[in-house]
Amino acid sequence: MRGQVLRPAADILCAGTGLVGVDVQPGGLCPNVVPLGAFEYSFRVPRTNERRPNGLYATNLAVSNSSWSYYHGLQVEWTKRLSRNLNFQGAYTFSKAIDTTSEATAVGAGDSNVNTNNARDVRALSRFHTPHRFTMYGTYRLPFFQGEKGLRGQVLGGWQFSAVVKLAKGTPFTVTTTGVDLNFDSFSETRPVLLDPTILGRGVNLPASSQIALPRSAFRTLTTADFNRPILGRNTFFIDGVKNVDFGINKSFPMPWEGHKLTVRADLFNAFNHVQYGFPSLAITNANFGAITGTAALYLPRNVLVSLRYQY
Repeated sequence: MRGQVLRPAADILCAGTGLVGVDVQPGGLCPNVVPLGAFEYSFRVPRTNERRPNGLYATNLAVSNSSWSYYHGLQVEWTKRLSRNLNFQGAYTFSKAIDTTSEATAVGAGDSNVNTNNARDVRALSRFHTPHRFTMYGTYRLPFFQGEKGLRGQVLGGWQFSAVVKLAKGTPFTVTTTGVDLNFDSFSETRPVLLDPTILGRGVNLPASSQIALPRSAFRTLTTADFNRPILGRNTFFIDGVKNVDFGINKSFPMPWEGHKLTVRADLFNAFNHVQYGFPSLAITNANFGAITGTAALYLPRNVLVSLRYQY
C-alpha cells in the first residue's frame, strides 16, 4: 500500500481543494474545498467562477471606454502653387500614439492581457502607431508644343504628368507565446519574457533577415514563477512600412462641338512594384517564429490602368 503525504493548502497542487494537515494520496484529489488565499494558486481549482462578475454565467462581456490613449504629433506642410508648369503639396508627420488596449479593435494583432491589476502594465505604443509619414503629390505640365497649332500640337502638346509619393514607417506588433495562465483566471498571459533588451524596437521587414532581426533565443516562455514580474511589453517591434509611388499622365482633346472633349489617361499604381511584407510568425513556440511568409493585407502589386473619358 502506498504511503500518504501531507499537502497543505499552500501547496500549488492542492490549494483550494484541501485543508492543512489533511492526508492525501499521492496524485489524488484533496478531499475538502477551502478558500484560496490572496496569493495562492491551484492547478486543480482555477477560481474561474470567483473571478466572474456573476458566477451564474459562463461568459460575461463588458464593453466600456475605460481604456485611455494619448497622441502627440508634429506636422509640416509645403505647398507650391502652379508656376512654371509645376505645382505640388508635401506633408510630413512625426507622431506618437500610446494606449492600453488597441489590440482589442479590428486592427488588433498581438496581446493586451496583463498579469496584474495595474493598467499601466499594458501602457505601450498603439497598434496603429506610425511615427513617420511623408506624402507628396503634384503635377507637371509638359512644356513641349504648348500653344502650337496643327496636328503636332494637338497630339503632342498639353500632356500633364502627375505623381503621388507615400512613405511611412511600419506599425508595431507584439511577440507572443502559447497561453500560460499565471493567475489561473482562465485568461492566458500570451507575452513571453524578454532575455535580450537590445533587440527592442527593431524593424522586421525582410524575409531574408527577419529571423536574424527577431531571434528565438531572445525570449523565454512564461512559468508560474513569473507571476507579477515584468514580461515583454506590447508592440515593441515594427513590421514593414509603406514605400509607394504612383504615376499618371493625361491629356484632354477638344472636340469640334462646344463643351465636348475627350480625356486620355494612364495610371501606374505602385509604379516601382515595391513589395510591402506582412507580419512575421509571432509565437515563439512556432517552428517558423520570426519568418515572414506573406505580404501586408493592403499591399497591391503594380497595376496599370488606361482609360478614356468623353465629356459633353
